[in-house]
Amino acid sequence: MMKKKHTIDLNTILQWASSLFVIFTWYSFYVNGETEYVNLTTVLLGTLLAAEIFIFLTIEKKRRDPFVIILCFQLVFYYVLRILTLSIYGFSVVFKRYNFEAENLNYAIIYIIVANLAIYAGLYINKIKLINFPLKNNYKPTQLGLVFFALIFVYFMTFSASIAASLNVVVGLLTSLFINVLVVICILAVYLIVFYNKLKVHHKVILGGGLLTYIIIATLTGSRAALISTSYLFLIAYLAIFSAVKIKRTFIILIGLAIPVLIFFFTLATFLRARLENRSAVGTETIEVLKEFDITEALNAESELVLAPIFDRIGFLDFAAEIIANEKEYEQIFNYPYYAKSVVDNVLTPGFDVFDTPRTSNALTFIYNHQGTPQKSKVKDLYQSDELTIFGEAYVMLGGWFSIVPLFFIAFLFKKFYISISDKNPFFLFIKRSLIIYAFFTLFNSFGIDWLLLDIIGYFFTYYIFKIFFKFKKDISLT
Repeated sequence: MMKKKHTIDLNTILQWASSLFVIFTWYSFYVNGETEYVNLTTVLLGTLLAAEIFIFLTIEKKRRDPFVIILCFQLVFYYVLRILTLSIYGFSVVFKRYNFEAENLNYAIIYIIVANLAIYAGLYINKIKLINFPLKNNYKPTQLGLVFFALIFVYFMTFSASIAASLNVVVGLLTSLFINVLVVICILAVYLIVFYNKLKVHHKVILGGGLLTYIIIATLTGSRAALISTSYLFLIAYLAIFSAVKIKRTFIILIGLAIPVLIFFFTLATFLRARLENRSAVGTETIEVLKEFDITEALNAESELVLAPIFDRIGFLDFAAEIIANEKEYEQIFNYPYYAKSVVDNVLTPGFDVFDTPRTSNALTFIYNHQGTPQKSKVKDLYQSDELTIFGEAYVMLGGWFSIVPLFFIAFLFKKFYISISDKNPFFLFIKRSLIIYAFFTLFNSFGIDWLLLDIIGYFFTYYIFKIFFKFKKDISLT
């Protein structure tokens, strides 16, 4: 008699999700017919994209690869799903920048399908050796007060303005180059996963509750990414440790319940960010604005009013397709001289500028808003929600279809570096691997190579600053 499995592989969930999205897309096309951005060819290409993902995942089951899971996760929920939601709502802020039709989207999907083959080939060449980590069994964490201090530091760096406005300058300088708060959360995620069975209940409550409080406070400042970013970091940490994610069947229900929570957090953050004059601090203004938020009204609103903006925000396909379709418009910033100037101003010379050149993603707004030559001095807010994606950036920057070749080598080098790194302490090895996967994840969504270089510097400094907060000793009970 076969033993019943109590877990479901994330790989399988992605295969099912991709297949269901395609089925729903065909049904939506049958009901709604052609829309402004979706026609029969779009649906056929979406089916082909889903089939490609299914094949990648089928091979991955026999040869575990966290990079392939990250690749397919992104493609399923931000590309295949986006074709479905465009068929239902046909709403896209990005596509309104220039004239955009279904044929433009179809061309981009064809490019993405081919680019995926190159990326996958680059990943496949290098095989990952699974690690049996002795740290979990032979070591136990000590000096947990230092770990809690690291969490407190996350609060300080993120919400310093709530403590004193004068701290903004100092904290801004630190976070712009030396400290990446999300990297600290990533380290904490690795710590919790590796030592979960070694920690006492109250330690788990403090760390887990602390992270949840961070998410809530960040949402109250209008951040729509706090919950999803933290979830991604735990996923990346788990993949770096185990190379695969197996979810208990009972947790599947919890994941399903989490979807309405994500929608609520997104809706609340969107409501707040449009009304808060001071988003850097949580105070009386936040409370007053919260009083205006009617949860009943939000729940009773038409699905199009609630869901369409959410699907638009996670429509990374839109960003890629729009940039590819308007290649000529964006060539003035997607070129080597511009990137060189951006790296000098935004990476190599903190505190002053040489060329007055904003980061590429910030410069994007100058182009589609017709504001003239991009100037860093005219950028009021470094925050940017316009993603370039690896597809949009590579297509324009690396020569259209020729970019398929460098995409192969980029994927190859990421995987090669991942396999080559080592550390005598498995815990720190998992952190390093997590950061490489995180960099790959960041590049895939891409706010620009210049932005990624700045992030990587932050990864480096943050890792070496915060690794001293994590102490261990031999568990003599096992010797």
